[in-house]
Amino acid sequence: MRPRTPSEALTPSVGFGLTSERASEELRSREIWLSGQRRAFELALGEAPLAEPLQVLVETATDVLAGEAQAAFYLTAADGKTLRHVVGMSDDHIRAVDGIEIGLESITRDRAPHGGEVDLTSVLPTDSRREPWIWMAEKIGYRGCWRLPIHTTAGNFVGALALYWPEPREISADDLDRAELITQTAAIIIARYKEAERRKATEERLRETQSQLQKELEDSELLRQISVELAVADDENALYRKLVEAAAKIMHSDVCTVQIFHPERGPAGELQMLASTGLNAEGMRYWEWVRGDSGCTCGEVLRTGRRAIAEDVETCSFMAGTPDREVLLAGGIRAGQSTPLVTRNGKLVGMISTHWGKPHQPSSRDLRMLDILARPTADLIERKRAAETQRLLLNELNHRVKNTLAVVQAMATRTLSRTSDPKEFAKSFGGRVQTLARIHDMLGAKSWEGADLRDLIQAQTSSGSVDETRLAAVGPDVRLDPQMALHLALVFHELGTNAIKYGALSMAAGMVTVEWTVDDALRICWTERGGPHVVSPSSKGFGSMLIDQSIKGQGGEAMMTSEHEGVRWDITLPYASGIADRDRSVQAIALPLKTSGDDYPGSLKGRRLLVIEDEPLIGMDIIAALEDAGADVEGPVASIDEACALIERLRFDGALVDANLRGQPVDAIAIALSARNVPFAFATGYGKDGLPQGFRDIPILSKPFGPEQVVAAAIRLLTPGIASKR
Repeated sequence: MRPRTPSEALTPSVGFGLTSERASEELRSREIWLSGQRRAFELALGEAPLAEPLQVLVETATDVLAGEAQAAFYLTAADGKTLRHVVGMSDDHIRAVDGIEIGLESITRDRAPHGGEVDLTSVLPTDSRREPWIWMAEKIGYRGCWRLPIHTTAGNFVGALALYWPEPREISADDLDRAELITQTAAIIIARYKEAERRKATEERLRETQSQLQKELEDSELLRQISVELAVADDENALYRKLVEAAAKIMHSDVCTVQIFHPERGPAGELQMLASTGLNAEGMRYWEWVRGDSGCTCGEVLRTGRRAIAEDVETCSFMAGTPDREVLLAGGIRAGQSTPLVTRNGKLVGMISTHWGKPHQPSSRDLRMLDILARPTADLIERKRAAETQRLLLNELNHRVKNTLAVVQAMATRTLSRTSDPKEFAKSFGGRVQTLARIHDMLGAKSWEGADLRDLIQAQTSSGSVDETRLAAVGPDVRLDPQMALHLALVFHELGTNAIKYGALSMAAGMVTVEWTVDDALRICWTERGGPHVVSPSSKGFGSMLIDQSIKGQGGEAMMTSEHEGVRWDITLPYASGIADRDRSVQAIALPLKTSGDDYPGSLKGRRLLVIEDEPLIGMDIIAALEDAGADVEGPVASIDEACALIERLRFDGALVDANLRGQPVDAIAIALSARNVPFAFATGYGKDGLPQGFRDIPILSKPFGPEQVVAAAIRLLTPGIASKR
């Protein structure tokens, strides 16, 4: 039967046997109900707390039903298992029943909350099911209870309306109509509030995600600025001061120090203060030199060789009973950490420490950012002892930091383009960034000399990406160079993630086998079995594109086969390669280039451009920006031989060239482009000193960069007449 609307339920039927007294009562009830409903809706629309419109409905219920009834609203708690009193009853009643579990024993719930059945009963002392509640009924003074569930229009159970009477009372059809009108109105109001809460929670999560990304970008920019200054500044003391200020900002600390290690001073060596911020004069004098037997975090690092953290100086075990503990506390320091500064060959050259005025546990994110900063700091200290080597190291560091930032930026852009859900974006983007962090840790542990393929695969299991009991890795020992290791790490992350989401590891019985052999090439076979039935995709997703481009960028090939038993990936990579020297007698065509994002005359529509880049994510981002601007793009090309062959075979209007491909300089590409009068720019993290000899006047598109900078650089490069402005 169709439920009646509020107007239908309370409209008197005068003239059809209804007495004048009855009609008057119906009109009175209707007026009370409509007035209460209107006030409740007005409060809800006015953003009043939920209890206020529900209190109006409680008062309306008691007025409409007349008599000595009491009414109360209960809402489901966040756990979905208990009910919470909102309005209506006394403090004694609330203390007794608030937080009760949803069930038959509850005097404010129906038997079938999700089935729509209305269970109206009388609570009598003889009702054994209600025996636990008899004492409360006697204390408060009620004998009858009606209860109606509250469901939203979507059928979701959100609470209950309870009506209490001093005597047992049967419910009439009219009473039921009036009570149901109350619950219907309450459902509308409650649903609105819950929707507002969900919307507010979603907006808050989005704000948190945006804030986190903004913080990441600010810290990344800070690191980029430091790396640039490391490459060009001559005043080392000024750089040390900037480093401690940057570290203090990243770690949100009150004090920061950087020290240089002197292994020649004593059996364990000593640390000498280079710069500090926030440290008082007494602390600077006391820790000007730190020995291995010191009770501070620096001394603990000298003893153990690992990062040391004191979350609370007062309770720290290795500081107990030491003079350092008392000096720290006297200086208002309650927590600290020290991170060793280690060169690429594993040599300790110094320490960077941060301290806080309150007990504090540094987050893994802050420590990770500090580790990124620790690398250039270690390089700077090493430069203090090896001036010529320092120039090369800083150049490489600048390139690596910028290149990594460009990879992370491209990763964020590509990931964000595939999802609008902040939680899904954070999960996907975070997983890829963590994969980069793990492979950087592996390479750092080997002084960036390379990584073992088996260790690379096992890193997926140790990170929790893949259940190690469901992955078999079979093959000989294979040593990968750093560039190939970085790309394969991203490939295995994508394969593992896809297997968990859609493939074999999404099923309880699924297994993954990774087998590899080495002959004239490295051949890897990723096989999934025991998963869901596989259907060949109609188009490539971002993960598949990343795998293809990563392998292609290393001069290899990746092929996916959708078999009935599961997915199979066959990957072939050149295991050893060399670049022959080429004639470098041709001089560069030097063109000035601005990349500030200014508007330039001209257009990329119909222009043919070549993109040479061995980082697939960066290459995909550059191509997307140029194609969106109307250009016809070839690439990304990741090898010197392939690039030279394309330049020889095809005509291009311009080119963007990475200054280093797989660890090799790109002199041959620059020579080939110059010989055919193709204007080009270097898209790189290197400064001019890192460019090929004879080509250091070529314009630079500095990494990291955004799509607007890419397009502006290309337009500027191709604008007629620019070549004459040399």
